[in-house]
Amino acid sequence: MSAKRAIIGFRGVALAPILTDSITAYETGAGAALAYAGKMSRSVKENKADIYYDDDLYAQLRSVSGEDVELRMAEVLLSQLETLGLGVYDAQTETLEANFSVAGKFFALRCVADTVSGLPFYFNYRVFELTGVKFDNFASKQANASVCEVILSGVFKKPQLATLKPWAVMQLKEDESNLEACNSFLTAAETKPES
Repeated sequence: MSAKRAIIGFRGVALAPILTDSITAYETGAGAALAYAGKMSRSVKENKADIYYDDDLYAQLRSVSGEDVELRMAEVLLSQLETLGLGVYDAQTETLEANFSVAGKFFALRCVADTVSGLPFYFNYRVFELTGVKFDNFASKQANASVCEVILSGVFKKPQLATLKPWAVMQLKEDESNLEACNSFLTAAETKPES
């Protein structure tokens, strides 16, 4: 059983803009998928927990509020930067009028964490405050081409709605009968409390 819980990587990153985050309501728009996810790292702030890869500590599920998060994307399309509110993209001229000011930009961060058994976890972190956008270059192995890596940094926070948990998780069933629900979990708009 524990082998099914062993996380070996992540993919399927989607950011859903938060439309409302108040003590009475929480609402997001539809999640926009970010292709070319490379790496996600989290720096623990509120909770110190060592994770060891044995027994039932695989895919340890714990509080993430207050953690600094860094998402490294091998590439972010110009049109996706507009989706993040970092500029206005003109598809006709393929031009982005960029504005990388991140003040007041909040998203729900969704992603897929793969497991050894091939039954991934689907995570929905409900409040991700975007705090920075940086660019870095790295060289590829093959033709030694230089790639511009986009680094999105932010902080996981708790929603203001007291009855809403900071994050939710699903796992794909062995028969994949809930695959459609899992995929929807990444991109669906969310409204709480449900009417």
